Amino acid sequence: MTWHREGLRTALVTLVGIEGAAPRALGAQMAVAEDGRSFGYLSGGCLEQAIVLEAQDVIRSGKNRLVRYGRGSRYIDIKLPCGSGLDIYFDCTLGSEPLSTMAVYAAARKSFVLRTPLTGGESQVVALARDDKRRVSAREGDVFSRVFVPSVRLLLLGSGPALSALALLAKAVGLEIEIWSSDAATLANISEAGLEACAQPRLSDSAIDRLDSSSAVVLVFHEHDVEPEIIARLLQRDCFYIGVLGNRGVHRQRVEALAALGIDGAELSRLRAPVGSIQGAKSKATLAVGILAELMAEAKARNLVA
Repeated sequence: MTWHREGLRTALVTLVGIEGAAPRALGAQMAVAEDGRSFGYLSGGCLEQAIVLEAQDVIRSGKNRLVRYGRGSRYIDIKLPCGSGLDIYFDCTLGSEPLSTMAVYAAARKSFVLRTPLTGGESQVVALARDDKRRVSAREGDVFSRVFVPSVRLLLLGSGPALSALALLAKAVGLEIEIWSSDAATLANISEAGLEACAQPRLSDSAIDRLDSSSAVVLVFHEHDVEPEIIARLLQRDCFYIGVLGNRGVHRQRVEALAALGIDGAELSRLRAPVGSIQGAKSKATLAVGILAELMAEAKARNLVA
C-alpha cells in the first residue's frame, strides 16, 4: 500500500507450483516495485534478483505472467541448487481496491483468500468464515488460492530476565508482541531494548478479548499464586499456545488450584508446563530459545506459519 500511495506500479509475486523440493511453501510471496525495491523472498537467495528483474518487465508490459524457474525452465542460465522446478506468478494488475480490502482484513485479524486466475483476469479477495478451517494455500486447476491467516501474536506476562530475553527473541523473528509486567527492573530492561510494556498489575479484559486462534501466551511469574485467576481467564479464549514457567512440582500445585476453580482436565491439558522444548533449561537464553521453538513448532503444526 505504501508504494501505491507513492504512485509506484507494483507486482505481487507468488509461488504457485513446486516440482520437487523447495525452501519456501506454496503461497510464499514477494512484492516488487517498479523501481526495483522488493519485500519478501521465494528461495534461499538464489532466485530473488532474477524475480525482481522479471517483475519489473511484467510491470512495464502491464500483463500478468506465469514463469517456470529451475527444472524445465526456458531460463537455462538460472540454476536452482535443489534441482526443482518452481512456478511463479507475477500479478501487476492487483489494484488499490483489493489491496485495501486485504489491509482491512489483516488489521481486523480476519482470515481471507486471494483467488488468482493464472490464465489471466483479476484476483478476488474472499473473506473466510470464522468456522472455516482452511489454512493451506493451494492450486485448483488454473486458479491459485492464497490463504491469509492472522499473524502470530505473543502475549507475555510476568517478570525477570527470561521474559526480557523471550521478548527480544520474539521481536527478532518478527512476532507481534504485547507485554504486561509490573516489575520495575523488567520494565527497565524492556525499555532499554526498545520495546514497550504495560505496567498495570492486572491483565485487562481488552487484552484478553484480543486473543484469538493465532495468539500465544507465556506466563513468566515467580509468584505462582497469582497465576490461577489469570490462567482461568486465558483458557476461555482459543489461543493456540499457553506456556507457564515452573517445575513439575509447581505445576501440580497450579493444576490443583485451577481444578478448585472448576477448570476440567481437558482445558488443563492445554497448558505447556514445564514450558519450552529444552528440558532442564535454567538460563534466560535456553529458556527463551526453548519456549520460542516450542511455540513456533505448534504454530507450524496448525499452519499459522510456513
